[in-house]
Amino acid sequence: MPNTMRLLIVDDEPATRTLLAQIFTQMGHSVRHAEDGFSALQMIREAKPDVLLSDLNMPGMSGFELLSVVRRRLPEIYVIATSGAYTGDAVPHGIAADAFYEKASRFQDLLALMQEAAQVTRSPLREARQTAPVWITQLTEDGPGESWIMISCPECLRAFAQEFAVLAPLISETMCVYCGTAIHYAIVQPLDPMTSQPYHPKVVAAVRPLVAAEESGVRRIAMALGEVA
Repeated sequence: MPNTMRLLIVDDEPATRTLLAQIFTQMGHSVRHAEDGFSALQMIREAKPDVLLSDLNMPGMSGFELLSVVRRRLPEIYVIATSGAYTGDAVPHGIAADAFYEKASRFQDLLALMQEAAQVTRSPLREARQTAPVWITQLTEDGPGESWIMISCPECLRAFAQEFAVLAPLISETMCVYCGTAIHYAIVQPLDPMTSQPYHPKVVAAVRPLVAAEESGVRRIAMALGEVA
C-alpha cells in the first residue's frame, strides 16, 4: 500500500469528519467522508478506499454493521474502528476491524495507525477466511428479557426472525432457517447519553439514581462554597 492512501472517514459528527478530512488531506491523502454506513457503502461502490476509518455508534447503519459488511465483501480494505464507548488500543471483541482508535485520546496514536496501515502487506485470502459477526439492530421486545430481531443470511441473503434473550452473550450463533448456514450475530447497543456506554434499561435504572445523587451532592458542596448562584 502506498504512503499516500485513499481514505474514507465515516462519522455522524460533522465537525469530527470535516476536521479529520482536512488534516489527512493536508498530509497528502485522498480523502472522502460519509455521515453513516449507508452513505459509506455508496462511496465504496463508486471507488474502493485503501483505508476505512469509521465510528461505531451512528444512526441509520451503524459502524458495527458497516464493518461487518466490509470485512465479508471487501476484506482487502484496511479498517480502523473508532469510538468513545471503548477504551484502550485493542480492537473490541466482535468488531470487524484491523485496528482501533479511542476517540479523544492522543491524536498521535491515530497517525501511528495510519502509518501502520500504509506499511501492511494485505493478504485477501487470509482476511477472507476471518469471520465477522453480523451486527444487527434490536427490533421489538416481546416480554421481560426477550426480544425479536431480523437476521439476513450472508450466504442465501434471505431474512428470518430470531428470538434472543436481552442478557445473551455479546456474540451469539444461530442457523439460517433456509440454507442451514451457521451465523454469528451481535446486537448493536445504543449509547446511554449520561454515560456514553452501551445502554441497557436494567443497568441504567440502577445507575441513574446514583449518578443523580452524586451530582446533587457536588452541587450542594459548590453552593456552600459560593461557586453556584
